[in-house]
Amino acid sequence: MNIGEGNGKVYVGIPRERMYFPEFVDNRDRVLKSLQLAGLSCGYYQASGHRVDRNRDRIAKVFLEHKDQPEWLLFLDSDMEHIDDIGQRLVRWQKPIVAGLYFYRNEWHDPFVYRNAPPQLDEYNRMQRVWAPMRDEVYDFITTSGIPRVDRACAINSENGLVECDAVATGTMLIHRSVLEAMLPGPWFEYVTGGNSEDMMFCAVAKEKYGFSVFCDLSTISGHFALVSEGYSEFLNIYEQRGIQHTIYTRQDAVDMLAEFYQQPVASMDRWFEHGEQMAFADYWRGLGDEFVKTVPEHEIYTNKDAGNAYVKELLYWNATPEFGALRKRFIPIRNANVIEIGAGIGTLSLQLMIQHNNVTAVEINPVLRDFIAFREQKIKDNIETAIGGLRIIGDEWLSPTFSHARYDAAFSIDVFEHMPIEDLRRTIYFLAGIIRPGGRLHYHANWKQQDIFPMHHDHSEVFAKLLINAGFYSLSPFEALRM
Repeated sequence: MNIGEGNGKVYVGIPRERMYFPEFVDNRDRVLKSLQLAGLSCGYYQASGHRVDRNRDRIAKVFLEHKDQPEWLLFLDSDMEHIDDIGQRLVRWQKPIVAGLYFYRNEWHDPFVYRNAPPQLDEYNRMQRVWAPMRDEVYDFITTSGIPRVDRACAINSENGLVECDAVATGTMLIHRSVLEAMLPGPWFEYVTGGNSEDMMFCAVAKEKYGFSVFCDLSTISGHFALVSEGYSEFLNIYEQRGIQHTIYTRQDAVDMLAEFYQQPVASMDRWFEHGEQMAFADYWRGLGDEFVKTVPEHEIYTNKDAGNAYVKELLYWNATPEFGALRKRFIPIRNANVIEIGAGIGTLSLQLMIQHNNVTAVEINPVLRDFIAFREQKIKDNIETAIGGLRIIGDEWLSPTFSHARYDAAFSIDVFEHMPIEDLRRTIYFLAGIIRPGGRLHYHANWKQQDIFPMHHDHSEVFAKLLINAGFYSLSPFEALRM
């Protein structure tokens, strides 16, 4: 059977540890329910015994003999927490062998994704295989993808998360039926001399003898359950990350939000979101025509309801990108401050800052986007368990002469300044200089180029640095300026 020619069904195999975590039972049931709702479930089988390799072989045999001939076997270790839709996330890659990412419980917490290394003699003078963990690749991906720093199951949407490797561990491994059939009659999993575990040798044989490629999905992460006490460091880590944790979302989360916000069926919102969400507003702008854009003030275009509907879709895409996530991670330490965001969009950053116990003013001139921010705020308040800061959502009134001056500790503007004509940008920067207290910060990011892709962008790159200086700011970096 070739990949994609089967029924797409997933059979879950669990080699049970001698100690069974109650948390895993709930986690297992959520995984099975998720597969069932996706129309992919084919049940599960649990094998227990002293040797894990024998348990995995028993699972492989039951899988191959299953009356429904499921296409995929998904191994899940019972001492780990897995993301609920792990099966669907791994199946989407359509690879013969692919595993999610998790980490070894040693002092280095190395990732279970490896390349071959030169063989070495062990302590008994036997030549053995050696595996090199792909630390650099994993570190680079995690630190640039906006993945929350928590020791638990999590996942992000990323098209760059898949890496080819030489071996992965079976704790979250998805195997296509054709791999196990090619390796008949087995054994598929077996410990060998020199300490090489059953999962590493399975990958080695499948790749080197049968020519199957091996992959790891770095964007799908599982975590081990712990038996030892966990104290303040874990608490601080999770607490500080909660602003991001409560504002990240999967593609399905985005579709569900759209369906609830617009009060439309999920299926129709899924189709609507699928069509050009990455460039929805740019396409809307082009559709207005050059003559219209030249004669109508840009402010009127941005406040239009149709523009807001296009922007909801586009910003749901961009706010989920690794680049936006990396920017947001810079602001995790900011808490207990008065802050303002100019051009809050769908509110992802403002809501993060609110959860981080800041008092936030979110400025957004489009009424549809303001409504969407309020909608997301209420969903967070319905689900979050601990105290959060305040959020005020406003439009153009922030530019009123009566607006509070020298009040804000920090201002944020992410990918907004390039949308302003030079007169509006100058007025905005000078007004920010008036409402940020001396010693406060302006955090910003602007994409001045790419007018061919984003026709609504302006290129003020030649004058922006001087504009900041003239308004009373001192540039600390390409993303941050100090109010003098």
